[in-house]
Amino acid sequence: MWWNILLIVYGVFCLYVGLLKPPFIWNSMKFQIMKKIFKGDLGVQLLVLVFGITALLLGILL
Repeated sequence: MWWNILLIVYGVFCLYVGLLKPPFIWNSMKFQIMKKIFKGDLGVQLLVLVFGITALLLGILL
């Protein structure tokens, strides 16, 4: 039961970060390294959105 809630909250958070790109998160060192690996903002944004959608769907379906 608590996995559902955790996955839904994580999914919503990932969607928030992926869509709005808040500067205090988007400019962190972790995201800077990911931008270099994925060669730009779009790759990182898509990765975060995919994680968010997947977590949200799993949370709803479980």
